[in-house]
Amino acid sequence: MNDETEPLESEQLEEIEMHVIKGYSYERLQSELQVVEKESPEGIAITIKDDDIFRWRVKIQGPKDTPYEGGTFALKLYFPSGYPESPPLISFKTKIFHPNVDSFGIVHMDILLPSNWSPEITVLDMLKSIQDLFVYPKPTEYGDPHVLSMYQKETQRFVEEAKQWTEKYKDDNTVNVDKLKIVIGKPASITSYLLSQGMWRILQ
Repeated sequence: MNDETEPLESEQLEEIEMHVIKGYSYERLQSELQVVEKESPEGIAITIKDDDIFRWRVKIQGPKDTPYEGGTFALKLYFPSGYPESPPLISFKTKIFHPNVDSFGIVHMDILLPSNWSPEITVLDMLKSIQDLFVYPKPTEYGDPHVLSMYQKETQRFVEEAKQWTEKYKDDNTVNVDKLKIVIGKPASITSYLLSQGMWRILQ
């Protein structure tokens, strides 16, 4: 009688490894959700999409004394199975005129770039950073170039345009992503990273 077990195939090992990684990601996200609920950050509401801990829905109120005052902005947070080793994808469902948000709604912040990402960054950190962006935009080369140019060169015009968008789209939680799959971005950008991973459909 041969008691030796057959060695696992590479595909089986990869599947086991994926289950372990996703299990850790699940526990991390459950823990972070509890922290966010406990902290109850002002102006932020969170729900979980279809009880899927990897898909969060967030609503953020536009801060007072900013062009976004009076608006409630819906966002989508998608966490890959490798989180927190890999950064989440954060996108606005509500259209917003902001230099850190591209035409597809994707949020571009330095901390979310794959090259800058750290597993120590929490969801609460990210949400507070987004709140800060409403007050103090931090333009990057990967945001919307038209909005960026206006923000840097025509500040008052930018403010007026942002106010108009806030008023116009405050009840509209849709961003057209039909053309996202044909966008060609710079290798380090969040958009091109998303495309390289074949994950553009998660925005829909």
